[in-house]
Amino acid sequence: MKSEPAYCRRTQLLWGVLLIAIGAIILLDRLDVIYLHHYYALWHYWPLILVVFGLNKLLTPVSAKQVLSGLWLIFFAAWWYVSYEELWNLNFYNSWPALLIAWGVGLVLEPLLNKHFIAYRESEHEK
Repeated sequence: MKSEPAYCRRTQLLWGVLLIAIGAIILLDRLDVIYLHHYYALWHYWPLILVVFGLNKLLTPVSAKQVLSGLWLIFFAAWWYVSYEELWNLNFYNSWPALLIAWGVGLVLEPLLNKHFIAYRESEHEK
């Protein structure tokens, strides 16, 4: 199935805005307009980029695969952040089984979502 043109435009827009923001921040730091002496601390929040791209996939999805891909990105970003920051006493060592659970949930949800999208397409053709 081909990607929706609006989705492709949104993805291109997100990448463009992300590159502009990163480039502007680095340039302003190099020109001593802003001082990012602890810029490495910003890397704690890189999973937010995955969340944004996951939400982009969930906006007007055209297939079950797109929904599951968006949900996976959001879950992975949340898991990474929680594990890295060791929130709720979870770290990479004791929380990795959550990835297996999420994978299994995705496998269970895929046929259900496929049925939903097939029924939706059929109802659209009847109109």
